[in-house]
Amino acid sequence: MMRWRIWSLNQKLIVSTLLALSWMTPALAQSEQLLTRAEVYKLIKIVELLLHNQNPRPANPQDVIVPRDAVRTGVSSEAQLFFNDKSLIRVDQRSTFRFEPGLRRFKLRNLLALNETIFKLENGTALVLSPPGSVGTEVETPESQIRILAVRPATAQNNHLFLPAQKASAVMVIHDGTGNTTQVFALTDGDIQISDQQGKKTVALQGGQTVAVKNGLVGNVQEFDLQTFYKTISLTSGLGPGQETLVAQESPPVQETLKAIRIETLAALRNQARRFRGFTRTFLADALNGTEGNLNPRPPVSVRITNPQVVTGTFVRNQGNTATFIPDNNTSPTNLSVDFDQGTVTINGNTGVANKVGLSGNNASGSVIDANGQITQIEVFGVNGDPPGVGIPYRGSLTTGTARDR
Repeated sequence: MMRWRIWSLNQKLIVSTLLALSWMTPALAQSEQLLTRAEVYKLIKIVELLLHNQNPRPANPQDVIVPRDAVRTGVSSEAQLFFNDKSLIRVDQRSTFRFEPGLRRFKLRNLLALNETIFKLENGTALVLSPPGSVGTEVETPESQIRILAVRPATAQNNHLFLPAQKASAVMVIHDGTGNTTQVFALTDGDIQISDQQGKKTVALQGGQTVAVKNGLVGNVQEFDLQTFYKTISLTSGLGPGQETLVAQESPPVQETLKAIRIETLAALRNQARRFRGFTRTFLADALNGTEGNLNPRPPVSVRITNPQVVTGTFVRNQGNTATFIPDNNTSPTNLSVDFDQGTVTINGNTGVANKVGLSGNNASGSVIDANGQITQIEVFGVNGDPPGVGIPYRGSLTTGTARDR
């Protein structure tokens, strides 16, 4: 009789254990493990391994790094790291990227205790691609802390317990040590938060938004053009529309990660397109009528345009005060010289008899009027009161016509 009871009790324990295991989602089971290692998946040209307490040495494919190790890339070089939780990190040229220890562990049924994976970008550029099932990733630079959560708290009472993330996330981080500046680009929607190292100010980004942290101060959130970003930034290969063949060239595990990431990058593209349509409708009407709607209140402009010819496109500010406007209709780009400090603009080499550039609400604008009263006006959407950042593509428009007061 006693043996039967012991056997029966053991059977119940086995059944209970199996039921408990069945509660775990695949993402939860994956997240139970330590994030212990990454493999050098790909490398281009000069890539060094900075192994903990060892001298630097050249990296090779399939080399393994563990917590407290780092990689350093040379000029025109790149390293891709594939982690054991299926995260993919792409490290661009002239960058130093360090891997810190992190843990994602089971806590309660279908819940996870938040203990973030920490990556440190000491200089340069890194693209962080986190698959579904992640709890939290933190990227630190000397200027900032970037938290990539994309999760919902399980209870209002316990902020340390989270549901496993069902969505992937993609964030690009650039740190310029000489300029004490970190720039963060969100490629997906979700809970992506950026703060200074002291945590005094925190902002959240949606896909297609960027923010800079300069000299320890978090700036304003700005929109950048995701479509142009995927066309011009090679580090984002495989994430943009029409890039399925690039994904197919990767190994099966990396393909799985990229396909999950693409679901969210393409969704962010669609969401930004809807935002841009709102910007364009409002801003073009405002530019032509001399007033703005409730979204971007400002005083009426002094120069109005008769018979306007409007072309939409992408504005990119280069180093210094030069910039380029690339029309959507594939006509020739327009070169600009913009000095926001002096409030002046030159468009295609023409300064005219009057020229002016400035910020208005969420947007920036500049105009040149020649001696015959012809006007050329550039509008840049979504800069949120700051001069457009260097190298960031923004949606905009180029309008030509006649100044109404001529």
